[in-house]
Amino acid sequence: MLKKPSVDADTGRYHIALLLPNCLEILPAYFGILRAGCVAVPVNARLKAEELQFILGDCEAEAVFVHPATWNAAREALKTLGSRMPVIAVGFEQAPEGTLAFDEWARPGQDRTVPFPPALTPKPLRDDVAAIIYTSGTTGRPKGAMLTHGNVLFNVESTKAAHGLRPSDVHLLVVPLFHVTGLNTIMPTALAQGACLVVSSSIDPEEIEDTIAQFKCTTFFGVPTTFYLLTSLHRQDSGASPASPVSGAARGGKLESLRLICYSGAPMSALTIGRLREIFPRVDLHNFYGLTESTSVSTVLPDNQALTRSESIGLPPPGLELCILGENNATLAPGGVGELCIRGPSIFKGYFKRPEATLEALAGGWFHTGDTAYIDSEGYVFLRGRKKEMIIVAGENVYPIEVENVLCANPAVQEAAVFGRPDAALGEVVHAAVVLRPGQNLTERELRAFANPRLAAFKLPRTIRILDKLPRNPSGKVLKREL
Repeated sequence: MLKKPSVDADTGRYHIALLLPNCLEILPAYFGILRAGCVAVPVNARLKAEELQFILGDCEAEAVFVHPATWNAAREALKTLGSRMPVIAVGFEQAPEGTLAFDEWARPGQDRTVPFPPALTPKPLRDDVAAIIYTSGTTGRPKGAMLTHGNVLFNVESTKAAHGLRPSDVHLLVVPLFHVTGLNTIMPTALAQGACLVVSSSIDPEEIEDTIAQFKCTTFFGVPTTFYLLTSLHRQDSGASPASPVSGAARGGKLESLRLICYSGAPMSALTIGRLREIFPRVDLHNFYGLTESTSVSTVLPDNQALTRSESIGLPPPGLELCILGENNATLAPGGVGELCIRGPSIFKGYFKRPEATLEALAGGWFHTGDTAYIDSEGYVFLRGRKKEMIIVAGENVYPIEVENVLCANPAVQEAAVFGRPDAALGEVVHAAVVLRPGQNLTERELRAFANPRLAAFKLPRTIRILDKLPRNPSGKVLKREL
């Protein structure tokens, strides 16, 4: 049986970890946890044992769901923690010794001992914590963001309004369900509307196309890399040059059921957006922006601005307020670059066991995103980079995303990461790392010549290193501190 939560716990409820890749069993497991009055803790299925050890200990997990893809790391982490918590095995042909087989345990009519009480607390209220989701920890140890039932319900309404989702939709869900886009945007909105949900873990573009064709999917949420691979696949099939239009009927019209493509998680080049428009002329394209702490959807760029404002993350959905704060938390006028802050019903309750970090993040009643941005006169938001990543060259502010966009405008460049390093004379100087598109050749000298007329001298990278790949954390974010 489970021990009683500590009296100083932020939630007062049992915390159940979900260490699962995308699979159908997540749905009954997740909603069963919530129905039992517990708190779900979805954990990144790509983490290693040491990372799992920290999160499982920090979140005070009382039970954990595991999968063959995560079992080795989970077993090692649990052994190091010295934990004897119940382990529910999902997707195994034979459950490991000492674990509970999910298929057997969850079968209706079975008289089995449940590993945690079925009614731990009164029915959750809107302000009660539903899930603790750990931030990716690009600047330090991950923190557990506490999201309430009310946060998720508001995000569902924001998703319906901003993306125009319909009960008749068939949603392809390939983004991880341990992140907020899958967990709080696609999955609950589909279920709330009674729409069909196709759950997959593959990001292979050919498999994605086959899945869309098989189930007649109408919406597809993904990260820019996925769509870059998809557009590259169409170019290869058509034999077209990178600049040539490609028919939407390519590959036998496999994607003709699509009506909406949504992309987020990183900047997507205007070149890739343009190719998506060429391949899918009748499909709406939505760029959107969100954070773990804002439950997910915070802004959406409408389809009619996909190319004309390709660098914008769009407008907030109804009920959310945005502002740009400068020095001394002064609100900046349109065009002023400062920290993007958000206020509204989707903002998280706080960080689990991190009162000081919570107070800092929610200072003044606004959630301080840590992203630098500006809002134009029509309300469209443009990111400039992470606040802590801003580079100051001889007193001049350089926003990495601006330099990255210039480098990625070169047709040979697939992705770029720009960062600062200390300099005795200038304080900091700009450096860059780039990954080239397959089959492309480009020297540092040629890329500098390309960037030179497009950037002020103080923004030009002092060095540009061409790499095979960029270092990333398990969530896919580039680790600039390693660069």
